[in-house]
Amino acid sequence: MSGPFLSSARRTPRRRRRAIVALVAAGAAVVLLGVAFGAIALLERDSLPRGATIGGVDVGGMSEDEARAAVARDAAARAGRPIRLVAPGGELAATSGREVRAEPLVEEAIDAVAAEGIFARVLDRVGLRSGPAVELRYRLGPVPVAKLADRLDRRFGTPWRDARVVVDAEAARVVDARAGTGVDRHSLRRELRTLPSRVELEIVPIRPVVSRAEAEIALARIERLLDGPRRVRFGDAEATLTPTRLRGLLRTEREDGSLGISLDPKGLGASLRIRLGRYESAPRDATFEVGAPGVSVVPSRPGRALDVPRIGRSLVSNLESTTHLARFRETAPALTTEEAEKLDIRELVSEFTTYYSCCQPRVTNIQRAAQLLDGTVILPGKAFSLNEALGKRTVEKGFVAAPQIFDGRLEDAVGGGISQVATTLYNAAFFAGVKLVAHQAHQFYISRYPMGREATVSWGGPELIFRNNWPAAILMKVSASDSGITVRFYSRKLGRRIETETGKPYAYTAPRTIRTLNSSLPPGTASMVQSSGESGFTVQYTRRVFRGDELLANERYTVRYDPQNAIVEVGPPKRATEKPKPKAEPKQPTTPEPPPTGETTTAASG
Repeated sequence: MSGPFLSSARRTPRRRRRAIVALVAAGAAVVLLGVAFGAIALLERDSLPRGATIGGVDVGGMSEDEARAAVARDAAARAGRPIRLVAPGGELAATSGREVRAEPLVEEAIDAVAAEGIFARVLDRVGLRSGPAVELRYRLGPVPVAKLADRLDRRFGTPWRDARVVVDAEAARVVDARAGTGVDRHSLRRELRTLPSRVELEIVPIRPVVSRAEAEIALARIERLLDGPRRVRFGDAEATLTPTRLRGLLRTEREDGSLGISLDPKGLGASLRIRLGRYESAPRDATFEVGAPGVSVVPSRPGRALDVPRIGRSLVSNLESTTHLARFRETAPALTTEEAEKLDIRELVSEFTTYYSCCQPRVTNIQRAAQLLDGTVILPGKAFSLNEALGKRTVEKGFVAAPQIFDGRLEDAVGGGISQVATTLYNAAFFAGVKLVAHQAHQFYISRYPMGREATVSWGGPELIFRNNWPAAILMKVSASDSGITVRFYSRKLGRRIETETGKPYAYTAPRTIRTLNSSLPPGTASMVQSSGESGFTVQYTRRVFRGDELLANERYTVRYDPQNAIVEVGPPKRATEKPKPKAEPKQPTTPEPPPTGETTTAASG
């Protein structure tokens, strides 16, 4: 075959080869593009899109945690910057994010940025588009924003008021409503949600909610209520409310566009209880009774109280009736029988007793503290503070002045002696195996207490605090006689066991006598303020707390006691009395003896 037909046949295979090569190249390009796409997607997996911003903060390429921290820092700074509030007339006011309690919605913004698709992220990565720009919004406090709006209303608006009813000793009358202007509160809240630097305020008309017609309806009901006495009866008792008394109890309030009337519940209750209070009974809490077999729960009992709100509603709604039935409601005890049973207080887990001499003023304080502490329940996980339980020791609370240690000496103070309560309580807590949070030993050793294992307290510190770190509650029973105080802890043993050792004292320091000037004493006199007592020393003691065979705590305590020094106050020095000088006799000339060899003497001239 020759001619054009042959030429065409030869060209056809070449075209096919070129097409195949082109297809292979295109496929390779697609594969390479896919590989690149996958690689970029893998790189972007744990970071935010390139070029992304949140509230103007560049978070592109950051991890979510890094972005969260950066945005939070900027938001905290932004919350302190002033926001200019511009009224229509150009007048200015200001606020800030802090004033409106703005809380940045950081998670919401990060979620919006992270939601961008992978294709868009690849485009961001290669620079074909910029990342998303998300506005940071803030949650605003409703009350602070309302207070801000009220402040702006007073400055830029005109006062408005609802129609109302005024009740005085003579009559009841309607006061007309009045329209006004104020800040558009919806617009203000919307604009502040991003904490901009400037907000244009919108001042809008404000129409009263309660009209004169609604106030007239309320006035008619009030006049009907006041047209005679109203009686509240129960059994053979009856409380009478005169029109004069009802006038003093009347209240009006806006209710869905109308004006409702009500009676002040506190004043109404006081008026009703004069005659009907004998039918009320207080609830009785569940208590714990300690006996030989253990601890039992004394059941609680609900109380009964006048249902004052319900009686008040009956008086203002049933205006045709002049006599109303007293209603009562059940009042729940603070601790019910069921709740007390769940506290799991069953048996004695620790006790400790310390002794004292009878009839001293400090005994009065110890006994008063015991009264206040007896029956205290410490829930699981809760801490007990002796200072919080007793409060400040005052004469009004039944405490008296008695000696206590202050700055190395014994001084009288109201509540002196409470440290013996602290020591006894500390040891009961010690042997109950609870967590000892805060305690401090006395400044010097007192022989009626265990060496080192004791505690002192004072209002304002030192403190005695421990925590019930066991799963059952603790009932504290405290009793104080004329000669000693005992603290008992009741709970469940739960396998608790305490081991303790006290070492021998060491590093003794003998007491010394300290003299201090007292200018009020006669000159040259002295007065013994405090006799010397025990020497100072250091002692260590341990505690190991077990639950069954499990060691829960292994503790060592070191206590350093100061010596109890003698303190003597001395008066100012006594002035020396001047004696007359004797008359000088004329000196007789003498012949000095010759000095020993090697010495010289100079004779004084006569």
